Amino acid sequence: MTRPGVAITGVGVVSAAVTGDSAALGAFLAAPAAPAGEALGAGALAALVDPGEARRLSRVCQFTIAAARLALRESGVDPAAGLGLVVGTELGDLASTHAFADGFLERGPGGLSALLFPNTVMNTMVATTAIAVGAREMALTLNAPTVAGELAVARAAAALASGRLPAMLAGGVDELDPVVERELARLGFGAERRGEGAAFVVLEPRAAADARGATVLGEVSAAAWRALPARPWGVGRTRRSPAIAAALEAAAARPGDVGWVYASGSCDSARDRWEEALLGAALGAETPVSTLGRLLGRHAGLGVLRVAAAAWTARSGLLPATDGTTRVERVRPGRGLVHGLARGGTHVALVVGAA
Repeated sequence: MTRPGVAITGVGVVSAAVTGDSAALGAFLAAPAAPAGEALGAGALAALVDPGEARRLSRVCQFTIAAARLALRESGVDPAAGLGLVVGTELGDLASTHAFADGFLERGPGGLSALLFPNTVMNTMVATTAIAVGAREMALTLNAPTVAGELAVARAAAALASGRLPAMLAGGVDELDPVVERELARLGFGAERRGEGAAFVVLEPRAAADARGATVLGEVSAAAWRALPARPWGVGRTRRSPAIAAALEAAAARPGDVGWVYASGSCDSARDRWEEALLGAALGAETPVSTLGRLLGRHAGLGVLRVAAAAWTARSGLLPATDGTTRVERVRPGRGLVHGLARGGTHVALVVGAA
């Protein structure tokens, strides 16, 4: 759980819908549109990564490095002064894992690739990104369905609040995989909209950001993560959210202080209904809720994008439509909530406000 005073000073997003810093994200949120396709084109990604890096890095690692650099560039943070890194992901570098296994299945031991092997571990994105941006402090990979991105920001904010390091780079990343899509459809989860991309935020103690004259885009005043009773990959019945209650208490806020919510709905009807029930019980049915996952598709990067979007809404008083369409509505500026709920019961709540 964090204490107040964690500033957001940089944003980086790489996806088919929007690529750039906080200004690019704000322009997209003010006039949201579904991408022509959920996958990012090779040309767009090539423009963000050095050709030498592209030859040796997998696609998902290129996503991660590009978004991290965009966020760091906007923040102006010097990694040499001390920078930690947290990356959330659902699937990791699954494409490289498939290619590595296929090499063995097709050609035996001679088909195993020493170049692909390092990418078969879940922390390959955090490792390559730490090297690329010079992040020499703590490096952590979080592997979780649905909430990996939000959880990465929450854990990074908690590390900053503890005083263990001066700045954190927190992000999420996933890429679409046809094998996963086929299996989800076979298991009955084909209706959920999935996407791909990476998003990062730079977090600093508010006092440190002010001292160096940084532009503060928003503030994470509290975060909490908890578990609700549910079977693995199942939906529970509990409607009381201990994560929301803990985050509000840490932020010295009441339910009525929350002007709007960015939720994790993504056309998984059973899970979406469970989250709606949790939010309604905690905040009331009248609180506006935006579910960008219905527009952009669920992936770990979207969880971090929603944190950056919450900072934009806190400043602008605008919220993308509650139904996943391209409408934008006027809401109360100030503090809002970013909420993520996974099948199995893991859930995260972050209170995000204006600078």
